[in-house]
Amino acid sequence: MGEDEPVIAMPAVQTIEEWVELAHTEGLTDGLPVYPPTRAAVDALVMASGRDPGLLLGAIPPRGGAATVEVLAANAAMAGCRPEHFEVVLSAVEAMLEDRFNLRGVVTTTHPCWPLIIVSGPVVEQLQMAHAESVFSGGGAHAGAAIGRAVKLILWNVGGATPGEPVKEVLGHPGRYAFCVAESPAGPWPPLHQARGIKAGSGVTVFACESPTSVALWGTDDTPSNRLAQLADAMALKGGNNTHTMGEILVIFTPNEARHLFEQGYDREAVQLDLWQRARRRIGDLLAPGLPPYNWWPAWVDAGDPDTLVPVTERPEDIHVVVTGAESIPWMAVCAGWGNLGGHAVSRALDEGTGQD
Repeated sequence: MGEDEPVIAMPAVQTIEEWVELAHTEGLTDGLPVYPPTRAAVDALVMASGRDPGLLLGAIPPRGGAATVEVLAANAAMAGCRPEHFEVVLSAVEAMLEDRFNLRGVVTTTHPCWPLIIVSGPVVEQLQMAHAESVFSGGGAHAGAAIGRAVKLILWNVGGATPGEPVKEVLGHPGRYAFCVAESPAGPWPPLHQARGIKAGSGVTVFACESPTSVALWGTDDTPSNRLAQLADAMALKGGNNTHTMGEILVIFTPNEARHLFEQGYDREAVQLDLWQRARRRIGDLLAPGLPPYNWWPAWVDAGDPDTLVPVTERPEDIHVVVTGAESIPWMAVCAGWGNLGGHAVSRALDEGTGQD
């Protein structure tokens, strides 16, 4: 192929406008314009990965398309990824392909969840990722938007995750365009991937969740228990999947709020335990009269007592704590999970060279 020809077999185009229209016509995009995956762009990404272009990472559901390094590079090129971004994309895809993530279920469910890509460690600053204002909408930075967009295009083009058939998501999720955030280096606790047992300096975590629900600190004082109670209340939504099926959930603290908690003696584990003890609902409030208790609740839940308080996760460590966002005022947020159905967090190490020239 010539340097300016797409790596996928498509009719020849002469202008970028022709390419954009062709991409829409051929269903290569979900509505937003994409870059042409030229041979030069794809080769640069593959070379940066240090992997063989034909290396197969797995099959992307629901279609089962072959996720070779070259195919993933083509989609990353369409998303505008630079070579230094590509290792994050590859690691995220590898994480999503682990069985416990249940990628097929995540992309085809009626529930509005989507894989959130969370990058943590020194690579955040090496890639110049946004981690302050507007972090969940890209923050104006290239890396996070391109990485999140690449994952979406991979699931769209390789996996065939298109609305109607086979995707049955009833309301949708704004993060389906691009859903990637960076953890702030200004937080007081170890980065997320290290808290999850990955010893590398930098890492990527995938977790299928809803878009963030903000939690302001109206009416609270400086006492950590009162502030965390505000967050726990938002976690235990009566109609939420977590409240009925447990699973995993993600909570966000701005760096200044995380430091406040840390200065009051709260490490990440203490925050998780406090929230786990508070974010609960009465069985009598969850189930209409006459309905039997759920058979997926663990044995230690006294399901026969309507006053039993059921936590939103089975264990404190199933509450994932992320530090990100601006520091203008303290803030918190909740990203509800899919419950016990899947989308569970998976973390992978990033190569020490990721983000380096």
